Amino acid sequence: MTDREKWNSAVALLSTEHASLTATLQDELRRKFRQIMALKDELHSFAESVNGSAICAGCKGECCACGKYHFTVIDTLAYLATGKPLFTPRFGGDHCPYQGEAGCLMEPATRPFNCITFNCECIEGLLCTSELERFYALEKVLRLRYREVEELFGGSYMHGLLMNYERDVLAKGRPLLGEKG
Repeated sequence: MTDREKWNSAVALLSTEHASLTATLQDELRRKFRQIMALKDELHSFAESVNGSAICAGCKGECCACGKYHFTVIDTLAYLATGKPLFTPRFGGDHCPYQGEAGCLMEPATRPFNCITFNCECIEGLLCTSELERFYALEKVLRLRYREVEELFGGSYMHGLLMNYERDVLAKGRPLLGEKG
């Protein structure tokens, strides 16, 4: 099974599982994802305050070279819960499948945890101590919000969507959202 086939199957399965959740749980997810997305936007603003986009464009995303497993079940759920259209990854190249010609295929608010919380030395070196402290305090809150979503379903979803699909669905025949979902 190719990465594209796994992606399509995982997204279809997760879409079905999400649609079968109670309205109350869907509302709770929507609320939690709005909080998560606001945190991600705020975290991204630190890199942008030191012209991070230009720095990233200059190195062409070396930190993204191994990004295939960064996009998680939680990230997919955020798209489903908020009704945002899901992008189409570009598997098969030498770069992150979530990068297009103009950079990341995702808005900062919908980028994976690893992507939004990582700043290379070039960017981090331009932030002052108080900015770094605030950044890492927000990262801690974001991690807690992810954990809250995981607790709703009794699973571990900070691993990649493809990884969870391979481990839970293909290898064990379980649903992506676990037995609670």
